[in-house]
Amino acid sequence: MHLRKNLSADAALVLTTLVWGSTFVMAKDVLERWPPVAYLTFRFAIAALVLVVLFGKRIAQARRYEWKAGASLGLLVGGGFALQAVGQVYTTPSKSAFVTGLTTPLVPFVAFALLRVRPNFENLLGVVLASIGGALILAPRDASVNAGDIITLGCTILFATHLTLTSVYAKRIDPRQLTVLQITIAAVVFLFMWSAFHIVARVFPQNALPLFVVREAVPLVWSVRVVWQEIYLAIIATVGTFLAWTWAQGKMSATHAAIIFSLEPVFATLIAVAVRGTNEWAGGRANVGAALILAGVLVSELRLRGKRKPATNDSVTTVDIDDEEGFHVEAARDHRTQKTPQLEP
Repeated sequence: MHLRKNLSADAALVLTTLVWGSTFVMAKDVLERWPPVAYLTFRFAIAALVLVVLFGKRIAQARRYEWKAGASLGLLVGGGFALQAVGQVYTTPSKSAFVTGLTTPLVPFVAFALLRVRPNFENLLGVVLASIGGALILAPRDASVNAGDIITLGCTILFATHLTLTSVYAKRIDPRQLTVLQITIAAVVFLFMWSAFHIVARVFPQNALPLFVVREAVPLVWSVRVVWQEIYLAIIATVGTFLAWTWAQGKMSATHAAIIFSLEPVFATLIAVAVRGTNEWAGGRANVGAALILAGVLVSELRLRGKRKPATNDSVTTVDIDDEEGFHVEAARDHRTQKTPQLEP
């Protein structure tokens, strides 16, 4: 048994998750004054402007492949946040958080469907532990399913796909370039949606429009508090976290990253308890859930199984590859050519 390499990348994702956990209380405060898409539009627009100022040359240097990667990730993360915002209009915050938490168990399936890779034993065990732990913390008392839950499930699928593709693109593209491209695309998505909602609200009567459109068309309430919150959410919780996330995920698999991100409800709840009191903690169930998530993260950091001996069969040997990125694949080595098939990253 030994620890996996690239612990610095894991530490960067833990810090990213801690920052995101700190945004729940702040975002809830903003959303009491602003509609969701308006809040996301300003958050990502500010982040995009900062990134363009810092890394504008990276945009000019981007080739077709980099633009394709940035556009794909930007549309996925923009669409995911947008569906989550719309879903929250029709469901409760606890159910939205629970459905979004399904990203962790979904990632291995999406990774297998898109990349034909499967998690190693430690990451698979980590996913199971973290998923159960997240369910214990986030599971709502109301088990009914409504339209908001279905919409939020769509956002979860987009987030899982985004996480999976990031594990591919981050290994091939400079993290600064990939970050500025995807955040800029996401900002354009939100700006388009917000503008479209306002245009539709001006053309049609309110009683003929969906609730989420009516909500987005209300005037924004500005204050110094909201401005500083938007600046923090844009610069620290978007620019800083996406740069760290993209760099770190270039050194690990999507499944391993998803396990670390499962710490988010733990951090979010602890910060909510510190700010709003112990009523935010779910008691014994949350204690068990937090312990299972931590166990899942720790297990995913270990390599519990040794390398299995290759099984030879005449000219072909089956080689077990259990790499540091968390992929586990069986490759056939042909003794006649002494070559092993290339693995897709």
